[in-house]
Amino acid sequence: MRSCWVKPFCLVLAGALLLSPVGWWGASEVKAAPSIEHSPPVSDTVLSAGSVHKTIATYGFEQGNSDGWKSRGTYTQIASVTEAAYGGTHSLKATARTAAWNGAELDVKSLLQPDVEYEISGYVKLDGHSAVPSMVKLTVEQQPTGGTTTWKTVAQTETADTSWIKLQGKYTFTGGMDALKLYVESSNPAQAYYMDEVEITQVSKTPTEPTHGIVSGFEDGTVQGWVSRMGAETVQVSDADARSGSYSLLTTGRQKTYAGPKLDVTATMQKGSRYTVSAWVKLAPGEQPAKVRLSVQRDHQGQSAYETVVGDTATTTGSWMHLSGTYTLAHDADTVSMYLETAEGTSSFYMDDFELSLVPPLAIEKDIPSLHGLYGGQFSMGTAIEAFQTEGAYGELVQKHFNSVVAGNAMKPISLQPSEGQFHWEEADQIVQFARQHGLEIRFHTLVWHNQTGDWMFKDKNGQPMTPTAENKKLLLDRLETHIRTVAARYKNVITDWDVVNEVIDPDQPDGMRRSKWYQITGTDYIEKAFRVTREAAGPNARLFINDYNTHEPKKRDFLYNLVRDLLAKGVPIDGVGHQSHIRLEFPAISEIEESIERFASLGLDNQITELDMGLYSNDTDRYETIPESMLIRQAHRYRALFDMFSRQQDHISNVTIWGTDDGNTWLSTFPIARLDKPLLFDERLKAKYAYWALADPSKVPPLPAGNNE
Repeated sequence: MRSCWVKPFCLVLAGALLLSPVGWWGASEVKAAPSIEHSPPVSDTVLSAGSVHKTIATYGFEQGNSDGWKSRGTYTQIASVTEAAYGGTHSLKATARTAAWNGAELDVKSLLQPDVEYEISGYVKLDGHSAVPSMVKLTVEQQPTGGTTTWKTVAQTETADTSWIKLQGKYTFTGGMDALKLYVESSNPAQAYYMDEVEITQVSKTPTEPTHGIVSGFEDGTVQGWVSRMGAETVQVSDADARSGSYSLLTTGRQKTYAGPKLDVTATMQKGSRYTVSAWVKLAPGEQPAKVRLSVQRDHQGQSAYETVVGDTATTTGSWMHLSGTYTLAHDADTVSMYLETAEGTSSFYMDDFELSLVPPLAIEKDIPSLHGLYGGQFSMGTAIEAFQTEGAYGELVQKHFNSVVAGNAMKPISLQPSEGQFHWEEADQIVQFARQHGLEIRFHTLVWHNQTGDWMFKDKNGQPMTPTAENKKLLLDRLETHIRTVAARYKNVITDWDVVNEVIDPDQPDGMRRSKWYQITGTDYIEKAFRVTREAAGPNARLFINDYNTHEPKKRDFLYNLVRDLLAKGVPIDGVGHQSHIRLEFPAISEIEESIERFASLGLDNQITELDMGLYSNDTDRYETIPESMLIRQAHRYRALFDMFSRQQDHISNVTIWGTDDGNTWLSTFPIARLDKPLLFDERLKAKYAYWALADPSKVPPLPAGNNE
């Protein structure tokens, strides 16, 4: 994968998770929602204009009953007991647990409201010491109306002793829910636990009718919420120029390329929703031509991430230029803002007629053939997803058409371990839970990569950038081993196919090896180490892959072939080669891809097509406002020819994974430049394209345009 969405994380977790017979870490059979038996008095304290502190419910179990809590799990028993208590004389004890997700649960559907933030806390105590630390969690099971069940961790902590521990965290949900169940779980299913003093507190105001859009025309003579992003520039309404009406927004005094007008859109945007964004820009008089772009900043837990919505757009003083694109809020965010910036320089510019609007809800076509059914018995059919795509229409699309998934970003090194020892699992876990629930295979991407790896990995013991020394080599390889063993311990029983190392070949180097920091410090030892440790940690049944792009190019293919051959001769456990297959409408020749598959198969290796998409452009500069239908027809015929080749090679290919669910969620919308591209089988509304029908029913695809003989 050649792009990156980076999200910082900061949760610590050690120890392996245990599987239940019905699912992974929190999955359970769905039961009828129990009634609420506990209605405590409510207090309401307003803290600020945007927040409250309202106690919704407390549970101390002092009446000798369960206060409405029910048992979770077939054999689980719960009871109010006096043998332990954090406050008062009673607590609730959960015994006879047989799975990690077993314990005590509470139906909170009637207590909680959508788009409201709650703080949930409680005290938990293990019944007896354990040699293995237990991960104890407060979790909410969510059953969205018409959607797929998900499990959201509210708080978690690790313990091995019998002292009371406090779990406390924030929780909110959006949309209609058929059921919401709060429960306590523990990674050690053989251990009973006590819980006490559970409290649910509302910490944000109940929202009014949700806002689905923003329009800024500045005709009231105000900035309408737009402010200076960096503080030094001046953002003000101007009547000197306007695209429509009499006013526009003028930004002057910019001192950085990323300085400009900014608008907070947190209250408008909802996670998982897709929006259209439009703005018109024009340079102020006297400025030299510049490239303006529209970007998003997401802030979460003290860290910021940046995404381009509309790429560099050539702008002058002579005419208004239209910046138009779409954006999906795919990750958790405390605040979200949109802003304008320039690629270079600090030109002053006008902006007018800004619009942000919600794209109507998506729906899949349910009466068309399933993709994975078309190739059943040949190879599994996969897709790359983000955590938000386990829900709603995206989740339905994945369930219908694919029997394999891979995390587009959530399992990359920086996503799982952004700083040393600080592992974040939530989004990866959500994808794994979804896959387990629906019987989907899971590919892991990726354990080792030169990109999207935390800078801490390559700093010496003094916090300085590593230099090639024996001490640093050992430190780096030790960190590598720790990362692999921690990840594999969590997922070894649910993931069988692993991208162990990614993109290690550079055909422009004399020996063909990418001069990454891994290579500079360890040579090729990191590759051998990664495979050997993964085999030990993930088990003998795990299938281990080396993954790379442009494997069809003879020079790069041969370097990779020689590397794998030599590693195999040393007994390094490599099971297959992953061919990313980010191809284009014009190239490469399908015969080149087939030759590469056969070449690696000659070593006795499996082949997987790991990141397939088909960009429509033949270069890195063209940009279409509307994609010509003729290009989509040609794309369809090329997809058909490609999959015909995969079918011929089915003895050598075990999986074909499409890199994305739909054209609205493709990395090619921003790489190599921001532009409209449609590289996948379903369009941005999740409707089947010609490319899909070329595989499902070629009679529905128009013939190739004149002049094409593919």
